[in-house]
Amino acid sequence: MESIAPGHHLYLGPDGAWRSCDEHERFARLSGPAALLERMRDQAYQGGNDQELEPLAAVLRERGVLAMAAEVAERELRVCVSGEGPVALHVARLLEGVATVVVDGDPDAADVLVACAGWLPDERWQEIDAGGRVWHRCHVEGTRLVLGPMTVPGRTASYRDLRGRRLAAAALPDELAGLWAYLDAGAVGAVSLPPVPWPNTGAVAFAAGLLVNDVLTWRVTGLPASGSYQLVVDPASGGLDRHPVLPLPVA
Repeated sequence: MESIAPGHHLYLGPDGAWRSCDEHERFARLSGPAALLERMRDQAYQGGNDQELEPLAAVLRERGVLAMAAEVAERELRVCVSGEGPVALHVARLLEGVATVVVDGDPDAADVLVACAGWLPDERWQEIDAGGRVWHRCHVEGTRLVLGPMTVPGRTASYRDLRGRRLAAAALPDELAGLWAYLDAGAVGAVSLPPVPWPNTGAVAFAAGLLVNDVLTWRVTGLPASGSYQLVVDPASGGLDRHPVLPLPVA
């Protein structure tokens, strides 16, 4: 059914003129009988198919004010959430009621894996990536939470792409690789690691919300909302940085 496009408004302004406003706050004045415009607004907001309004509807349709509501049959979704820590807990809670959540279960039995870690588990994530599955990820870097990119094989960046790009861009790639090896050794108890400096619950909830938004957007569109971007949440500044990750050349 046709209705008002998402983020748009039709309303009577303080000067007595009708206008439209889109999702980017761009305004357009509308001319015509006030009663007709009021009926058009009601139909746009509530639904209907009044043929008398069709000439006006055609104009609004052309301007993008009216659009057909997308009919999306949301398929059943099974999500495997792995890892310890507050981000994994928040992700599982947010998915309750909209997906079947398997915590630390078999990722092969799920549609998508969300791997939440403290320090970066580089070796483990290379293994997951080699399996060619759909998966998202989050870990702590310094005092920041680092997310993704969510990997949809053949469509968005993989962990291999991210890893290769980070090493290529690093001023001291050998030192970076050495840090990752040390963190991997700590993950299996071979060396000591400091406690993970988990941020406050607000930053954790923000990161978990971004992960879940990507998963639910992928379910509907086939792609995550963040695309092939790595997201970095900085609790100290309240900032969110987006870093594009390009695919590596295929040998």
